[in-house]
Amino acid sequence: MSDRSPICASILHMLPQVLDQRDDVLALTYRRAGLDSPSDGGRCEFVTRAQVLTAFSVSGRFLGDDAFSLTCAQAADPARLGLIGRTLMSGATLRECLQNHARAVPSFMAGSDVKLVVQGEQAIWSHCLVGSDPDAARFLYEAVFFFVVRMIRSLVGSEWAPSLIEFPHRPPPKTQRIEEFFLAPVKFGVGKAAVIKFPAADLESRISKFQFEQPHDWTSSELARRKLDLFCVDDAVLVQSIQRIIDVMTATGKISLPAAARTLGMSVRSVQRRLSMLGTSFEELTDLRRRKRAIEMLENPALRIADVALALGYSDSAHFIRAFYRWHGLSPTKFKSRSL
Repeated sequence: MSDRSPICASILHMLPQVLDQRDDVLALTYRRAGLDSPSDGGRCEFVTRAQVLTAFSVSGRFLGDDAFSLTCAQAADPARLGLIGRTLMSGATLRECLQNHARAVPSFMAGSDVKLVVQGEQAIWSHCLVGSDPDAARFLYEAVFFFVVRMIRSLVGSEWAPSLIEFPHRPPPKTQRIEEFFLAPVKFGVGKAAVIKFPAADLESRISKFQFEQPHDWTSSELARRKLDLFCVDDAVLVQSIQRIIDVMTATGKISLPAAARTLGMSVRSVQRRLSMLGTSFEELTDLRRRKRAIEMLENPALRIADVALALGYSDSAHFIRAFYRWHGLSPTKFKSRSL
């Protein structure tokens, strides 16, 4: 199942902060997701859901944070999220805030089904990432709900707690921090959507002071939604994204077309077909990136041939030597001696 649904790139805005302004790690994170790092001038308006999930996954593994979704939600700035952030803090009652937020979500992330319903004395807030494998989308489900509950508490009181939280994905290895944050029972592997249940009476809680008082620009919201509906990764962006992913994969020695396709929210066949129409292939792009990187590394006198071969993802030096000879008509040893 591919997560090709588009989402506003601003959802990644907190990464520089949570990564402690480590530009090297931030650049690696973005490149592994096929994106330009903000420090490199990246200005993408929309990216695929799969790319967002990849960026957060890589960051979480780097930090070794078993509740990275909570860390990001706590660092999120409502103003940086645009209308979906402002609507959560701009109603006279909690009901108005949630209703406005539900209306704004489709202009921020496509493929999202958000609802607020009341059943007797119980209110139910649900969010379904349509077309996503729940386990693959675990980070977004958790982060979105952490953020929503955080915003509700900022409006009605820090002691506010839901009655029950349900997630459609399997539980993470550790759930203690998740349960401690929600102050409520948390169930995993339930249904097809994430759900917050709480007393319906809370919906009428008056919001005495809220941050964003200006009227919402629903016309701009509708235009943003239409842009999301029309979103498609163009040819140039596709090739650049794959090149960035290959660069990071090369450094790890695990170059994989299926993994690159998953990162972009595409099937392997779709990637192959798009590249074929451009007169290239994943293998050719990999070859070109290795060729360029090999020259750069061989010019470093401190690196041995074996070091370069390993860094480029070759299982042994012999494979690298044959590839280099095919590229340049001479061995890497001779090239290295000439460059010194």
